[in-house]
Amino acid sequence: MGVTGGLVSHEPTFQRSSGHEDQLTEAQLAERAGTPPDQVRLLVELGVLRPKEAMFQSRDLVRLRVLADLEALGVDAHSVAKALSSGYLSLGYLENSAVKPAPSELSFSQLADELDIPFSTLEKLYIACGLGHPSSEELVRAQDVPIIRAVPVLFGARVSEGEVLRAVRIWAESARRVAQYQIHHFHNSIEEPFRQRGLSDNEALEAAVREVSVRLGHSGEEMLAWLYRRHSEAFTMQHLLEHVDTALEQAGVRPKPTRQVEAAVFADLSGYTRLTEESGDEAAAHVSTTLAQLVSEIAARHRGIVVKMLGDGVQFHFTDPGDAVLASLALIEIVRPRGLPPAHVGVEAGPMIYDEGDYFGRSVNMAARLASQAGADQVFVGEGLVSSVVPSGFRLVEVGIYNLKGFSRPVTIHQAIRRDDA
Repeated sequence: MGVTGGLVSHEPTFQRSSGHEDQLTEAQLAERAGTPPDQVRLLVELGVLRPKEAMFQSRDLVRLRVLADLEALGVDAHSVAKALSSGYLSLGYLENSAVKPAPSELSFSQLADELDIPFSTLEKLYIACGLGHPSSEELVRAQDVPIIRAVPVLFGARVSEGEVLRAVRIWAESARRVAQYQIHHFHNSIEEPFRQRGLSDNEALEAAVREVSVRLGHSGEEMLAWLYRRHSEAFTMQHLLEHVDTALEQAGVRPKPTRQVEAAVFADLSGYTRLTEESGDEAAAHVSTTLAQLVSEIAARHRGIVVKMLGDGVQFHFTDPGDAVLASLALIEIVRPRGLPPAHVGVEAGPMIYDEGDYFGRSVNMAARLASQAGADQVFVGEGLVSSVVPSGFRLVEVGIYNLKGFSRPVTIHQAIRRDDA
């Protein structure tokens, strides 16, 4: 099928016969597929294989491999034949996805020896990638080899095994989430309109591939690479400018700018659990999707980033505490007009640690506790934010002193309120 990332179909691996395909006898087909000849004859009798003048073609070899995969899943040849004859099943999309990636000539243990790393390290890399648990004598895929051969460069630069595995996990988790979601998206959002027109499930899939995937002309891999490049531009420039500041300080030109206090924001929707119980999972999923779009808009408008979605909530990060407050106020003001339940928000500023795509520290924990303490349509802020921001466009009103779970001393909480003249 080649529906890469749920977006695009590569050219089919096997086209309809043009008269130039390899011709195979029954014995040759059985031998190449590792299938008993009597099984080939059974498939011919069932109409699953259709030789021409007693000769088979290369696509029949692919079909045999697909049928073997289905057999392993408990779907026997008779069931396949019945489904094919009914018109509800087509094997074309399976056949176009059935070509196995070519193996290299190296086993995992041989590759580890070549790279001068322990096999256990190579094993950990594959596990961190989410690609399973390789055996030492298993052949490495040819497409894997150039990627894995780059890993010793990191070890040569004295990057620890733990740090390499940490970086690999970030790449792997991001790619896995994209791949998993895009197939879900393709089935539910691209195929579904075709099913609603009265097409059978298989017809809808084939129509979606033909009418959408092929016509888009860009694979999910290309989309992922493009987005990575775009995001990388901003973070790379930020990193390089930090090195410039260090160089200017070391040269005695000017002191390095004081690092601005960061801010963490947690926001939750009130009544989400009740909504799920009363309206069902589909309504709750719609709320989460709408919230995700909304918070992305707010983060972009107020120079923040969405760290992660939390079902009925969100975690933001801001380099400017004032932006954090204004974004929080914008959020509580817009959720109701967008058809969402009211929000309650917690904001705190202070030191925090970034690692593996997330932020950690006391300030982050405090923001989460403040969000839990706030009521519907309220933005509660902590002491760190109050001391680090000059209110502009909002005012801070003391709410009281509270004992918050996980904190050893009472905390003075303020509420952020939009200024009337803002």
